[in-house]
Amino acid sequence: MFRDALDVDHATWARGRGWALSMAVIQLPYYRATNPVISANARHVIRETLAAAGTP
Repeated sequence: MFRDALDVDHATWARGRGWALSMAVIQLPYYRATNPVISANARHVIRETLAAAGTP
């Protein structure tokens, strides 16, 4: 697993997850009409980040 290879603690992983989520939330409305690739990736990141929020 990617996280195991990084060998980071829970707080570091949570900060990284929060950063990814914040970037995706900003990108989605900005690129929704102009860049379907970036907006699709933003939706993917949001789904995956929220799905993983309950796992340490």
